[in-house]
Amino acid sequence: MKKGWEIKELAAVSAINYGYTESASSKPVGPRFLRITDIQDDCVDWERVPYCKIESADLPKYRLASGDIVFARTGATTGKSFLVDAPPEAVFASYLIRLRLLDKKLLPEFVLLFFQTAGYWQSIKDGSAGSAQGGFNATKLGALTIPVPPLAEQQRIVGILDEAFQGIASAKANAEKNLHNARALFESHLQSVFTRRSDEVQLS
Repeated sequence: MKKGWEIKELAAVSAINYGYTESASSKPVGPRFLRITDIQDDCVDWERVPYCKIESADLPKYRLASGDIVFARTGATTGKSFLVDAPPEAVFASYLIRLRLLDKKLLPEFVLLFFQTAGYWQSIKDGSAGSAQGGFNATKLGALTIPVPPLAEQQRIVGILDEAFQGIASAKANAEKNLHNARALFESHLQSVFTRRSDEVQLS
């Protein structure tokens, strides 16, 4: 490990809580009710997230805020994480765990990157082994250790990797566009071949 870096357990640097148990509703009966299924391709379309009823006394405990990281704790998506940014009034459902950083020297964006490493996913796999639903609970999450570089180094790492991810996304988009154009060209050529062949048959 590099000089100046520390190793800390997630439980020592964050508050880790289970989500709220309630039924989702399409009617605006309360705050938005974020579930695992609402997180798709690292995004949440808040307009599509349902609502739920919740007592005003319980709302502060489950309310989501910018910088929160929610974590799928069961099922096929166990280990999947999402960084909340500027959410509407919303709470999180019981199959999610929320990690809220208490250590101001640790960036949420840096922790999210840690949640994408091979070492992290191996820990999820090992910790889920033997569970009927492949679950990973709050205690196991809190016991995971994370390398903590100085804040300036975290910012530098996040900046470098964000730029790399943007490059990958751009390359993927260009590749998909090129594939679409190639397919359109092929279909156009195919159509012209069969149209020409049909005209030739009619003329003969």
